Amino acid sequence: MTANVYTTASSQTWSTEKCRIATGNSAVTYNVYDTTAEENVFSQGNQVPPYTITHIYVGIGNELTITGSNFTATESGSSGRT
Repeated sequence: MTANVYTTASSQTWSTEKCRIATGNSAVTYNVYDTTAEENVFSQGNQVPPYTITHIYVGIGNELTITGSNFTATESGSSGRT
């Protein structure tokens, strides 16, 4: 399976367990919406500093929103059983 790579993510439904966020010259803020519980996972967004690579847990079927610019978000981890 080819991993999807995003440069924008607004309520993007995620098809793998994890996400690799790589930032450029500006920080970004992210949050995950749990579609089962119908609520955000975090009470407020988490920040990823400039020039950083981090891996976060999103969960298959949940929605990822990243606010900011100059980043890539790559699906990683398992895509579940088929």
